[in-house]
Amino acid sequence: MKRINSGFTLVESLMTLLIVSLCLIIGGQPPKTVGKDADQWLVTFKTRWQNARLTAQSQGRQVTVIFDQTDMLIDGEHISYPKNYSKCVRQQISILPTGYVAPITITLDGSPNIKIIFSLGGGEFRVSKK
Repeated sequence: MKRINSGFTLVESLMTLLIVSLCLIIGGQPPKTVGKDADQWLVTFKTRWQNARLTAQSQGRQVTVIFDQTDMLIDGEHISYPKNYSKCVRQQISILPTGYVAPITITLDGSPNIKIIFSLGGGEFRVSKK
């Protein structure tokens, strides 16, 4: 009588488990996070700045924006600077309930330096990269 094995051998099972586990390890890694570059950060800043101005005007209260060494604080929310950017001196901007902002220049040190220039008093700004 001839005996027929219809199962897998131990070696075949181990090879299959090895291949499946390698696929899960390689495919299951979260993508490497690349630091926000300056342009992405400026888009985020513009959005948050406009929200802070609207909050000040709609709620009739002063909103404070603090530029610290590694991040900025807009109305209690921390936003990190782009990778390899920092600020030497802490600066604070107050947005009045009318939307008025005193003229000031904020400089983020990096490559290139980012200057956020508030010159019109109405809360509008322009950006210079040098």
